[in-house]
Formats: sequence, structure tokens, C-alpha cells
Amino acid sequence: MSRMYKLIVRTENTTKEELSKVLVTELGWEETSLDDTEFEGEGCLCGGTSEEEAHEEISKFIKEINPKAKVKTIWYYLEDLPYEEYGDDID
Repeated sequence: MSRMYKLIVRTENTTKEELSKVLVTELGWEETSLDDTEFEGEGCLCGGTSEEEAHEEISKFIKEINPKAKVKTIWYYLEDLPYEEYGDDID
């Protein structure tokens, strides 16, 4: 079973080319925004992979390219977002 996420990756000591190579080319995330310090995109985690495990994989790939890089990931689970409803009761 796969789970759909919005992913933000914040970094130091990287380039947008490095981020794109790892996140788009290697891991298959769909880029929605990219600069030298932040990637934003959407994609799925499959096979029971946790957000923490995916973070470790992303961090490992980025640090293989640039050992001085610092990496933080922020995960938004898109399939069960909180919401509010207002208005008339309609079925």
C-alpha cells in the first residue's frame, strides 16, 4: 500500500541540481518548487516505509553527493488531512 505525501526538504551546503538528482531522478518525487536550499514536491511512500526511514534514505543520498550537507525533511500526509465543513447539511 502506498501513501501520498507532500514533502519539503530543507538543506544547507547543497545545490538545486544535487537536490533534483536525488529527489526527482533517484527517488521519483514530483517537484513543485526547487531552489538551492529547499525542495518541495509530492510522491508516495510504498512498502511500509516510514517517514523516518525515507528521511534517512534521502539524507544518505544527499550526503553521498555532498558530505557537508545538512538535511531536514517535513512530511504532510495528503490522504487524511484535517478539515472543517460549514454550511447546510447536504448528503
